[in-house]
Amino acid sequence: MFEEMGWSPTLTWLRWGPKHQLHRKVLQPPFTKAKVGQHMALQRKEALVCCKGMMDQPVDWVNSVRRFSVAVVLKIAYGLEVDGPSSPWIQMADDTANAVGKSGAPASSIMDRLPATRHLPDWLPFMERLRYARTWRPAIEKLTRLPFEASLRQIDSGADNQSFVHTRMAIWNENAQKGVANDFDLDDIKGAAATIVIAGNDTTAATVMLLVLYLMQNPDVQRKAQTEVDEVVGSKRLPHWDDIPNLPYMNLVLQETYRMNPLSPLGIPHASIADDVYNGMSIPKETIVYPNVWAMCHVESVYAEPFRFWPERYLPREKGGNGEPLPVGNFGFGRRICIGKHLAENSLLIVLALLLATVDIDWPVGADGKPEPFEPEWSFRGQAIVLPFKASVTSRSARSKDLLDDEVRALEHRQG
Repeated sequence: MFEEMGWSPTLTWLRWGPKHQLHRKVLQPPFTKAKVGQHMALQRKEALVCCKGMMDQPVDWVNSVRRFSVAVVLKIAYGLEVDGPSSPWIQMADDTANAVGKSGAPASSIMDRLPATRHLPDWLPFMERLRYARTWRPAIEKLTRLPFEASLRQIDSGADNQSFVHTRMAIWNENAQKGVANDFDLDDIKGAAATIVIAGNDTTAATVMLLVLYLMQNPDVQRKAQTEVDEVVGSKRLPHWDDIPNLPYMNLVLQETYRMNPLSPLGIPHASIADDVYNGMSIPKETIVYPNVWAMCHVESVYAEPFRFWPERYLPREKGGNGEPLPVGNFGFGRRICIGKHLAENSLLIVLALLLATVDIDWPVGADGKPEPFEPEWSFRGQAIVLPFKASVTSRSARSKDLLDDEVRALEHRQG
């Protein structure tokens, strides 16, 4: 189905084989734990802008989160800037994320089971997924094509934006000039760049929204994490990268967010490449296997009170915890594990640290001035994501607001 939607040249949906191996070989090196450090300045800058946007426009706080997630990956993939929350790049990325998020579980359509059905007319009553794929194909092709073309125009003008596209095109052009065949062609570069955007945009935004939700629902957790940030950072500056390793409780808040709500409850499906046996069960070659990440994160024999948001559960018992293991599976498994894991975690950690340092997140307030708790709405088609919701986002103090305003103003001055 995802091939029919227009995702065939992107790593996430490529079938296992030489093409998948080539894409992974090209995409993996720039996103190792050692290499993603080159993007930290960009991530912190966009996190600062995000926090200021949430503070200044609390009614539209979700827009600031969306801008943050798109701005980071668009710059890394293409070298393009996101001017503001109304940027067309954001709408383009949101349309694509919406298409993927509502497409159903991967490898679950009739087209995945019987590939020949993709050639049937989509008006047939049992071909709803084919109609869906064809309806959204233009949006996906738009995201794959337009930012790539914009990046090429920058390169043609002599700009050196150090993006993924720029780096790969330099290699491609050098090989072409030498008469050396390029095994990674232009369609591959285009698809790989789109992979960076679609894999890093929606998941980052959705996780930040979950962080806001769980901090709002659990004020004791929020206050404890804020206290930790205050003790490590102080009141004269905002958190920086050197502070992150010294914020263990904050790190556990993120891990508990992963566990409470895995964005892909059934993960990315794998097809067995050979006959196998697991726990006495036969798994024939080419069987589609779904890792039940949701069950792994909520099994009561591993996680006590699995539906309780309790970051302390991972601490040793002597430190007030339960000694439970950190969750696994949120970034996939094996050959399809997310290559952008380290980049994504850096984005989440720095924006969380800055949010804890600068704002209080509470239930929205009604006309009578009293908090109005509510049950959020969720979408469970393809991904498990919380839908946009209201929250009260206010500055923690005049001092924290001044620090944030000053840092963002300094960023704008350097850019200007």
